[in-house]
Amino acid sequence: MHVSRATRAAAVLASALLAAGCMRGDRDGAPADSAADAATAGSAADSARVVTVTASDFAFDAPAEVPAGLVTFRLVNRGPSLHHVQLFRLEEGKTAADFAAALEAGGPPPKWLVAAGGPNPPEAGDTTSATVPLAPGNYMMVCFVPSADGVPHLMKGMSRPLTVTGPATAGGAEPAADVVMTLKDYDFALSKPLTAGKHTIRIDNAGPQEHEVAIVRLKPGKEPEDFAKWANRPDGESPATLHGGVSGIAPNTRAFVHVDLPAGDYALICFVPDHKDGKAHLAHGMMKRITVS
Repeated sequence: MHVSRATRAAAVLASALLAAGCMRGDRDGAPADSAADAATAGSAADSARVVTVTASDFAFDAPAEVPAGLVTFRLVNRGPSLHHVQLFRLEEGKTAADFAAALEAGGPPPKWLVAAGGPNPPEAGDTTSATVPLAPGNYMMVCFVPSADGVPHLMKGMSRPLTVTGPATAGGAEPAADVVMTLKDYDFALSKPLTAGKHTIRIDNAGPQEHEVAIVRLKPGKEPEDFAKWANRPDGESPATLHGGVSGIAPNTRAFVHVDLPAGDYALICFVPDHKDGKAHLAHGMMKRITVS
């Protein structure tokens, strides 16, 4: 979960924009490695640069620059709220100042803002990771997860610029994925069923618009709809536990997520608002219940 991107569309786009952060170095004393860290330390860490992003209420602590190529973003959520990383590439030479100006002006998102992925939320106090290809240029890192008051964290100041330095050919080989998940309008197609344990999942966006996947493990007696409703205003006990995924990626692009999944019933959900009617893709059926055994 991250945003109900329906909440994003209403609360952010209506009062500001789709989608400056503070520039600080990495904090010391990151939490002990979790199961997700162990998955990241496998194929991903060997083939891509690993960048740690520490999220808290309401700021990112991350490097100001990363080299171009494949980058694994390791998201450490210090909480107490849920957080994710949504990267946007700023095309046409745009900068963080242009992003801030567009945010203040409101209206529809500018065409020079391109979704570039990032890790979707872990539980507070835990870690998730996602590997994405980054071209040189200016980026913004934002969090769209809403607070209990329904206001996305972006509107509470949770954004910061990121510079990706060249050359464009830098970076390692793609991680070796054991499962492929294809995103399309409006479904998740798995190359094979997910089983309990560690996986590197390749996420391919084969749809004509931006898509994401939030991977959540449903608590007994709960349905995907229960979590989708709670995600709009995350107040009280969650009907699911969060196991990462990838935030919005542009059409014809891919990302890799690194997970360690307990057995159970899960939901795969896309909160991205539709280009035509603004409704979250889950409202168009992009919300799938699966069993991990």
